[in-house]
Amino acid sequence: MPQRLTKVRKDNERDVSLQDTIGLFQAKSVEGHVGQEPAEPGGNKAARHSPLVPLEHKCYADPDHCDAFFSALNSLRDEGLLLDCSLLLLGRPFGAHSLALASVSRVARGWLKSGQVTMGTHLPQPDVVGLDGKVTAVGLQAVLHFAYTGEARSGPEETGEVLEACGWLEVDRFTHCCMPVVVTDPLEVMKKAPSARCEREKNLRVIRELWEKGIGCDVKLQADGVSFQAHRVALAACGDFFRAMFLSGMKEAFQREVHMPTMPPTALSSLLGFIYSGSLLLSWDNVFEVTEAALRYQVLGALSLCQDFLVAEMDPDSCLDVLALAEAYGLGELAKKAEEFILSHFERVAARPKFLDLPAAQLAHLLAKDSLYVSSEVEVFRVVVAWLEEEWGARLPFLAELLKQVRFPLMAPRELQEVEVTAQILIQAPGCREILEGIRSARQPREISSCQPRTPNQVLVLVGGDHVKDDFSRRVPSAAVQFAHRFLAGMGLIRKVEWRALSHMPTPARFRHAMCVLNNQLYIFGGRKYYGQRDILKSVLRYDPAHDTWEELADMQQQRNNFAVVCLEGVMYAIGGNLDDTEYLDSVECYTHEDNTWRFTQPLPSALCGHAAAVYDGEIYISGGCDGQNHCLGSMWHYHPVLGCTPRAPMRGERAGHVMEVVCSHLYVAGGLYPLAGGFGDQLACESYDPASDSWGPVASLPMPHLSPASAVLNGHIYVLGGSSCQTCQDSHLVHCYDPQSDCWANVGMMQRAYADIAACVLLVPGHLRQ
Repeated sequence: MPQRLTKVRKDNERDVSLQDTIGLFQAKSVEGHVGQEPAEPGGNKAARHSPLVPLEHKCYADPDHCDAFFSALNSLRDEGLLLDCSLLLLGRPFGAHSLALASVSRVARGWLKSGQVTMGTHLPQPDVVGLDGKVTAVGLQAVLHFAYTGEARSGPEETGEVLEACGWLEVDRFTHCCMPVVVTDPLEVMKKAPSARCEREKNLRVIRELWEKGIGCDVKLQADGVSFQAHRVALAACGDFFRAMFLSGMKEAFQREVHMPTMPPTALSSLLGFIYSGSLLLSWDNVFEVTEAALRYQVLGALSLCQDFLVAEMDPDSCLDVLALAEAYGLGELAKKAEEFILSHFERVAARPKFLDLPAAQLAHLLAKDSLYVSSEVEVFRVVVAWLEEEWGARLPFLAELLKQVRFPLMAPRELQEVEVTAQILIQAPGCREILEGIRSARQPREISSCQPRTPNQVLVLVGGDHVKDDFSRRVPSAAVQFAHRFLAGMGLIRKVEWRALSHMPTPARFRHAMCVLNNQLYIFGGRKYYGQRDILKSVLRYDPAHDTWEELADMQQQRNNFAVVCLEGVMYAIGGNLDDTEYLDSVECYTHEDNTWRFTQPLPSALCGHAAAVYDGEIYISGGCDGQNHCLGSMWHYHPVLGCTPRAPMRGERAGHVMEVVCSHLYVAGGLYPLAGGFGDQLACESYDPASDSWGPVASLPMPHLSPASAVLNGHIYVLGGSSCQTCQDSHLVHCYDPQSDCWANVGMMQRAYADIAACVLLVPGHLRQ
């Protein structure tokens, strides 16, 4: 066995393996749980009062539980199910659940205490209570409606009969609701008006008190020799399993004691507590067993709270257990959240010993994800080696498949050197020799790889632009290449972007240029180096952030600035622009990196400058801009390199000097200027285009002008940076972010200075720059 490359872990320091987690839900002492039967000689443990809650427990409550509970009770009553009380009035029976009636009536509670109503659903008929001469049908129906819904329903002509029924049945809360309120202020009347929801909550609290005291309980649930009393109708109202048990004719429907196999007493106690209150006390000590119990017995409200806890309290120590639980029981949304957490905190999770118990297939699945976050791709390789060393002989056959998920071309040269040294001892594994050759080729800076950067590791990068000197003497082109390391939120509305230097463009500095990214390589095209007619460029640069190297590529065939570049299937298209500030271009030329050459493709229908272009679903779209007569356009074109342009639905307004970005299935345009009588104004209105329906729709407007800004999409949000205002002629240092989900723009901070005619993209930068 080769020399170990990671720290040796003692066996007795190992956590329980992932595979063991599901089967080893922790069982705790059942002492002190509400609803548990008193101790019997030689038998069950006793509990008279609720225990003190451990500090690590947190209370999770379902705000809709009470409504769902009484809605289910009402449905059972409407269907005539589990009715244990028949209120007989002039020969007409009114079926009810004595538990529901007892939640509002002191008399009904007395029936339960005395045994006059036994709540015995095992009996052939419900218990009968005669009410002739005591109440009327109108009054009784109003009381029952109040018990099941919390609604104090009575008209003026019915008040007397309702008060009579409330008085005989001692329904004090309803009586209070029916008493006239002598208040002249309408707001005070509203304050004193009873809330049905509030009354239902009071009803449930009474039912819980009855359960805690064992009043009216008609079933004992046995779990591992421990008995818990309960009401059948309450169980049936909250769980599909219990409803089926008591209504399907199974033997349990007629038994006083029901055995709950595989149910830990602590889990059953928690479920009963939830049924009677809508809340759960959860901690990592009990959440797994409660989740399993809620699933097994289909108490969906409790299951939802358990999942809320698992998501909210998830950390690097628990996320793998949560994922195992979710996958074992088919909880898709929970599994998704757990996987997202693992991917977002990958290095911390991978440092836990239980991570080394992951099956090879699951590890490969995680490593293949674009959303995996690591400070550097070399960390992924180190994780693979650590996993391999845990069981060298058994895991060696899986090594090649795992190494295929490591994106070696994204590593810096010194990281690749480390990998190459380590890989010498891995070459004995099947299929690894070819991978080692790939590592060697990745060390060549000129090698173009099709390696996709991992999305969450990418950052917003700014390149070039021009700005006013600190002494305001003149404008200066910039050669800076910088990235947004962090977006910070301060007190109140204060937002800040932490910018860091990435590199420096070779001479000359440039602005009004275009950029695109292919395989994490940054391509910079044209622009201008200064402000004269002969300062417009046709040169092209390529920057490799992994190696921090710059390379000059073949020149475009024409000088261009104020133009657009897009990348489609590895080919880059330079579209329109202007040649010398007076001559606008209709030409389009494309670049292929394999042979480092440019060639012309189909031209535009007319010359175009200051437009925007983007690629969606393998198609090129071009919006707005100015034509050769300096007219601002609202056009939208679909461009094909061979067939040329096809018009699509025009924008709702004209614009030029704007940006266009793709998020999900829509294209968004923002910023720029629009024509006014005798000039131009700042275009704040924004729009989105749906290619499927060929239609435009308005979205939230920009809060501030951005003419010729930079833009990029990061984590599903559109960032618009800098530019200027055509009305004030002032440059902007602001960074605005648009969230398509909320249709809202937010000011997230500023650039280091006010840049105009700048360009932005998204790149994966070396890990050491982000530490």
